[in-house]
Amino acid sequence: MGLTSSTNNDKAIEQAFVRSLGDRYPLGDAELRKWCWCYTALQHRSERRLDLSSLAAWSVTYNNPGPSVSNYNALNERMESAKKISQTLSIIEEHIFPKGLSSHIVGGLGLSVNEQKMPHQAVPFPKPTSSNEEIFAWEYSYYSINSCISPEGVSYELQDFLEGISSSCGRRGSRSGLSKLFNLASLSNNQGRKAADASELIDIAYRLTVATSFLLHVTKSKGGTTDNNHNNQDWKAFVPSSDSTGIQSMVDSLLNAAKEQRERTGSFGYSSYPTSGQYTTNSSPSNTTNCNNTVYIEEFLEWAETTVPMMASSLSTFLHVLFNFFCQKNEGNTHHRFPPGVTPLLMPALSIDQTDKKPTSSGPVSSPLSIFFTEANTSADLFALASTSVTLASGHFCRLFSSEADGLSCNRLMNGLIGYGGPTLIIIRSKDIKGKCGTSVFGAFTYSPWDRESGEFYGNSDSFLFRLGPEPMGVYRPKGSGGDNESNFMFFNSEARSKGYDQLAWGIGFGGTAQEPRLYIDEVLDGSTAKDKDLTFENGPLLSNKDESNSYCGFEVEAIEAFGVGSSQVIEDALNARGEYRKEAQKRIRNAMKGAKAAFLEDMQSGLVGAKVFKHRDEMRGRDGGCDMEEKD
Repeated sequence: MGLTSSTNNDKAIEQAFVRSLGDRYPLGDAELRKWCWCYTALQHRSERRLDLSSLAAWSVTYNNPGPSVSNYNALNERMESAKKISQTLSIIEEHIFPKGLSSHIVGGLGLSVNEQKMPHQAVPFPKPTSSNEEIFAWEYSYYSINSCISPEGVSYELQDFLEGISSSCGRRGSRSGLSKLFNLASLSNNQGRKAADASELIDIAYRLTVATSFLLHVTKSKGGTTDNNHNNQDWKAFVPSSDSTGIQSMVDSLLNAAKEQRERTGSFGYSSYPTSGQYTTNSSPSNTTNCNNTVYIEEFLEWAETTVPMMASSLSTFLHVLFNFFCQKNEGNTHHRFPPGVTPLLMPALSIDQTDKKPTSSGPVSSPLSIFFTEANTSADLFALASTSVTLASGHFCRLFSSEADGLSCNRLMNGLIGYGGPTLIIIRSKDIKGKCGTSVFGAFTYSPWDRESGEFYGNSDSFLFRLGPEPMGVYRPKGSGGDNESNFMFFNSEARSKGYDQLAWGIGFGGTAQEPRLYIDEVLDGSTAKDKDLTFENGPLLSNKDESNSYCGFEVEAIEAFGVGSSQVIEDALNARGEYRKEAQKRIRNAMKGAKAAFLEDMQSGLVGAKVFKHRDEMRGRDGGCDMEEKD
């Protein structure tokens, strides 16, 4: 049976209504229709549960109905996906999220009960014997949004919901995303300023990112339903780490930035830290807060936009995966499903470059993916790094070198990097040198490929130096003024290339000068330095526990790793580029050897070889005192 003229008229009215919403909200027509229906489902179904699990289940149940997907199996698949997402979210709420976070996310989405509840006519679910055409007719009735359309206009409740979806899902820009994140941990005060506990704020962003990783893991598992009885134990690998060092370094960085802003702007008139009883909890997952950790929203925005800009995507990435990746057509496929303008924040997946690895008779050698990120699914340091850059948030770190597996050798590090055709990350842990500096974890990110050895700097401004801890996190980006020595981004100069004649530093460097780079990894690892300032990158310490009056800037490498970073395709292309670089290098060596051999043969044919080889004997015979090379009769 086909659509009647009345149904066609209803469809035209719906389309006009959806188009009118498109003028106000940065969502596509299909998305707007979906969210109108989900809002209707939440408001008009008998249970009227306004929680995150119900919203996610209705989102999956919608799953773009239409004639091309209207069959009984497709309907059952949607119902199974809805069940799966509810079970998965139950585990997240119990083991990953802090208590109450889900309800605050729902509040941020603008969901509220419409007291003028409209009756919803129940439609019997199709039978297995129903034809596809009958199922489509049922779907059209079931998925109608006519109840949203009113001569009086769009209800305030629906407007709030669509605006909440737009801003929480990243469609209103990064600042709006940061504000939404801040609101999840915010406190209200009587001076009209939003404030939040810094520890709680960073912890929420971290746990949202870990939860996203778990969601992706579930969607990619083969038939991997997750049950309420927790028979599938995969979730245990995603329980946030009890080691809070990485989170605390970010918190300390935020608090330092807040203090500097208050000193710079003279905003102490508001009270630098709220006094006890000044705030009442209205949307914090916790009912307790440490007043000494309190930051205001403008302080958080300034810090996040300069230090960890990708943190703005922590909430939007979680919601987009939750609402879209459990659809049957999307499960198991993680490519190209984030809408334009929405850049996801993903916990990087670790892998190892196997190019130079040779199998042994005893089987593969077991080694950790990283000595810095031992708990890859929940590493706070991985989260911190991913938050600093779009490239680092792209979801993949491929290990090119590790001092644990490859030996503490700068030459091997340089061999892993040279010719690599993509963005890279170098991470260093220094030794504790008593009286000079403590153990530190720091390094550098470069977007440009390591495509040549040179006595000159190269690269571009999409690079930075960083310190992860244990002291406050620091991210030192290019100053960007463009003067002399202000574009010295990356430096790769081996002693073999320079033959020791150029008087430049031998090794890998960032910032500073070719004679004295700011961050310098010496080729023999006995003269490495990490300075606090230079003309290229912003000022700030790389080493920890270092007295400002102490001019010492040397360090001893305890461990070092290098990663190719970016999307899986970027890494694959970069490894291929390094392979081509190595082939060309081998070709040059062979040609040089052929040239030397040809010259030697030419000398042999001309009789010069004998003269050259034995020339020294004649010279020695002519010296005072002589040199009898042959026995006399």
